[in-house]
Amino acid sequence: MKILLGADHVTGPLGSGSTAVLSAMLNSTCGLRPEQVPGGAMASVGRAFQQQHLDRPLEVQLLDCVARCRAQMSKDIFSTYSEHAPRTAVILSTTKGEIGLLENGDVESALLPSLAERIRIGALLHASPIVVSNACASGTLAIKLAADLIRVGRYDHVLVLGGDLVSRFTLSGFASLHALSVEPCRPFDRTRDGVSLGEAVAGVVLSNDPSLLAEPLGEYIAGGMGNDANHISGPSRTGEGLVRAVGAALRTSGMTAKDIGHINAHGTGSVYNDRMEAVAFGRLGMEHVPTNSHKGYFGHTLGAAGVLETILSLPAMRHKQLPASLGANDLDELPPLNVLQAIGTPLSNTLLKTSSGFGGCNAAILIDAC
Repeated sequence: MKILLGADHVTGPLGSGSTAVLSAMLNSTCGLRPEQVPGGAMASVGRAFQQQHLDRPLEVQLLDCVARCRAQMSKDIFSTYSEHAPRTAVILSTTKGEIGLLENGDVESALLPSLAERIRIGALLHASPIVVSNACASGTLAIKLAADLIRVGRYDHVLVLGGDLVSRFTLSGFASLHALSVEPCRPFDRTRDGVSLGEAVAGVVLSNDPSLLAEPLGEYIAGGMGNDANHISGPSRTGEGLVRAVGAALRTSGMTAKDIGHINAHGTGSVYNDRMEAVAFGRLGMEHVPTNSHKGYFGHTLGAAGVLETILSLPAMRHKQLPASLGANDLDELPPLNVLQAIGTPLSNTLLKTSSGFGGCNAAILIDAC
């Protein structure tokens, strides 16, 4: 069974639409700006929505994303009025949702199931979205879950939505860990010193019906997940969880390291994450594969990251123009890793997208770019 991805949309610090955002990245445009965080320190942040002064900015942007994805399909199958509706699902990937509503005492509206229900009502969806909230691996896990649900025959079509804001809560949390970089983050650079946070929404449809998607982004091949249980916020120094996640994807697909054309890494710019990934990819025999991180362009978008970065990576592969890993000007003495310092070319049309998160969660998916 072929599972195709398409009918996508992204909005974030570099603008709206994957074509416009990818063009900005290929021109080395950085959407991160200095901002004072709670406690008075400075950090680089990628803002996109909250300047609009909306009561529920994430909800508004997610509803807009749903509409833009639906407009690219040959028929609106996700509507509650569609005969296809029982064979459709929606997955919402987010780490904190509208957690800023807690500042106004609105506890009920801040709950992730409440956000999912508002999306259902506002977009006239058949069923409330399935919520995936597993730290920063959420977006990649959401795509894997969507494909798994189609592959086992539960659904034919799944819309995956990812979204997160940069709230006071999130900024305070990362600041308390001394994890925020004052300058735009520099994944895989020798001088990297922390994460830059960004806000974004992204959506993509997975379907087993080729007629539904006029211009597919790619074909889903396989996925894997693994946990290392190393530390509440620090990754395994051996990369064990990521090795297991990628290994599971490779075994399921029947592929080997030699088949991978490009790795879009998690690449947060923190000292420990980037080294962990370099160790893991070395253990997997992938040190030669062109590798980049997107986070130097628009920051770590948390629950949106896996969805956003997958959507942007596939057309980059199709056009054979992989964005450089922005900020990687002086590569660290990591285990050998082919980090792109200029626009690169994939070795094949197979993308390996990886994500890692607090608590030792790791996810990997393999997709053939169309």
